[in-house]
Amino acid sequence: MRVITSLSKDIYLKLVKKSADKTKLPHQKIVYLLSFPSTSSYVLKKLYEKFGNKLLICYTKDGLELAQQYKNKGCTIYNIDHFPTLLKDVVPIIVGSKVILCDNYYAFLAGVRLSSETVVVQLWHANGAIKSFGLSANYTKNVSSKDQKRYLDVYQKFTHYVVSSEKMSEVFANNYQQPIVSLPFGYLPTDYYFDDTWLATSKKKFDTQFLTKKKIALYVPTYREKYAKIPLDFSKISNTLGSEWLLFVKAHPHDKQLENELRKEKTIITDFKGMSLQELLPSVDCLITDYSSVPFEYSLANPNGKIIFFCYDLLEYQNSVGLEKDFTTWAPGRIVKNEKELLQEIQHSNYRKLDTFNQLWNEYVNGKAANQLVEWVNNKYEN
Repeated sequence: MRVITSLSKDIYLKLVKKSADKTKLPHQKIVYLLSFPSTSSYVLKKLYEKFGNKLLICYTKDGLELAQQYKNKGCTIYNIDHFPTLLKDVVPIIVGSKVILCDNYYAFLAGVRLSSETVVVQLWHANGAIKSFGLSANYTKNVSSKDQKRYLDVYQKFTHYVVSSEKMSEVFANNYQQPIVSLPFGYLPTDYYFDDTWLATSKKKFDTQFLTKKKIALYVPTYREKYAKIPLDFSKISNTLGSEWLLFVKAHPHDKQLENELRKEKTIITDFKGMSLQELLPSVDCLITDYSSVPFEYSLANPNGKIIFFCYDLLEYQNSVGLEKDFTTWAPGRIVKNEKELLQEIQHSNYRKLDTFNQLWNEYVNGKAANQLVEWVNNKYEN
């Protein structure tokens, strides 16, 4: 099976390369590769406000709904997942581009030869990292040397990285094994947390939707490739927390199995009434997570809040995926491994200041990330 998969990847990239080699026509479109709507919706809004129909969106299935909104506004969109469209439309567009913005890793870039004048900006979908990715992830170390070269071929296409800190620049350099040219603007969606009107509106919306005076604990587990039942008795936790706390639990968008399991739970809140995770965070008194990137935003959304890391599978996760080596030294909250410790931490622990954590991971964040990116892109077209 692995040989077949490797062969199919070879054929895929050869066809991409063949399509790319035929294309020589430059254009003035701003190309956006979209797969994370939660990250990209805000920056797309800002780009459209400045550039209008000059914005062209190439999307995966997860970005279809958001891409369709911009098609309705007159922007051109293409489906990356549809291979004939990728070869006929997307690859020629990429080859002729001056500026390409990405919110993720896109495998087809390995087969595309770009002009030395083309810039490819990695926006990413988090402003910090707890778990390893790229070539540092343990699962990547077990793939063939040919697969590793494919990864490198993609990483080498990125010319710039939008980052929130020098720390994140180092993370990219280590995980991608590449020299990094940073754009120190900050993770784009963090702009929200510097907008007093947005914060007030989000809090009012939360109060109106949930009508509670209780403290809010929000559990956001990271996505795990292999599903396993979370070792928590949510009914017991809710009863123990009593009248003081209300427990919200949000599955990762890609974790449909956990999402279905959570719907069976009657003592927790899993219906967020149309509110995004970003809108919830300012009203959360205690964030519970593990290896997710949510703490990096929560520390801005609620700098007086509390973070608990429920890492019941710490060693297993370290061995299967990998964690940033210094995670336990800068984690802005206690790492707990079982339900008893978690309950004690929610009820009794003191809040820790998040200033030091923000200075490390949100060093460049100032609420102007999107405007800085738009200005930078605009300068590329004026020069």
